[in-house]
Amino acid sequence: MGSISPKVTAAAVVAALVTCIVWAASAAGVEVPLEVQGAITTILVFAAGYLIRDPLMRGADVKDAQVQLVRRGYLPKSSIDGVFGPVSANAAKDAKWDIGYAAKDATPTYGPLLHAYLEGRKKPTSLMRLRAKRRREQPPADTIGQKAAATMVSWYQAGWKEYPAGSNFVPQLSALAKDLGLASYFYSMRYPWCALGVFTAALKHQSKTAEAGLKRGAFNALYTPEIRVMAERGSFGMRAVSRSAIDRGVCVLFDFGGANGGEVDHIGIALGKPGKTVNAGGRRWTPGPGEVVCVEANTSYEGQPGSQADGGAVAIRIRDTGLIRTPFTIT
Repeated sequence: MGSISPKVTAAAVVAALVTCIVWAASAAGVEVPLEVQGAITTILVFAAGYLIRDPLMRGADVKDAQVQLVRRGYLPKSSIDGVFGPVSANAAKDAKWDIGYAAKDATPTYGPLLHAYLEGRKKPTSLMRLRAKRRREQPPADTIGQKAAATMVSWYQAGWKEYPAGSNFVPQLSALAKDLGLASYFYSMRYPWCALGVFTAALKHQSKTAEAGLKRGAFNALYTPEIRVMAERGSFGMRAVSRSAIDRGVCVLFDFGGANGGEVDHIGIALGKPGKTVNAGGRRWTPGPGEVVCVEANTSYEGQPGSQADGGAVAIRIRDTGLIRTPFTIT
């Protein structure tokens, strides 16, 4: 690195103190477990006030952290802005997971220990390397978002749409919402239903996010601007990710412009990475550069006229990624 920011300097001091403590304990015949080393580091860093965390922190030290995360592929270069927001926090969490941190220690924070690992000044322990190896070899199970996307594709194939046309009422979706135990307000419908489609599909697969919004009323799961706020806060199992992380099962919020004052006005679920061909719904979808295939509720069919955010059908669409705001995952 070039110039070292004050917080990085403090981080180096803390790391040195921890090293001394571990060395002294080893000399006395006491082995200090990695978890204890991490706890000591965290206590010292908190005491100095140098741990990067929410609420948002800003400055050169944050840029240093983001540069390391970019170098390791956890952030796109465009994320180097000196602001430690939810995307940077989640990138730090991913880095810890891949390095081999214990699950309880893979938190969305960035401190001196992680900085040292990413710079290569500190090597993971044998236990961490074993954890990382097992995680790489374990085939990932489908996420809630991926399951919800598959469910919505099946709705598209079955021709789910408003009946009568323009009524904001989908008989099959209404029946499913009722079967899942939602209040009459939800299954009676008669309101724009793009978010109801996404979260009902997720609730079918025991989504904690959908349960919080649709059953407990912890947030307004029908209002896309509030969904965006909750995702950016990391609330209710939602997790904001960068556009480069868009893939099958990632929820995407759209801003189609118009009279909504620049707010997001639609939601869907990506069916693949931007620019990647997808086989879904009985056909092949080939997006161009800067486009992504999504499945959406309450939109118009691909290639046909109609509203993008209130089109009345479950449809698979090819969307310009420039319309996307705050991609996020759900649990």
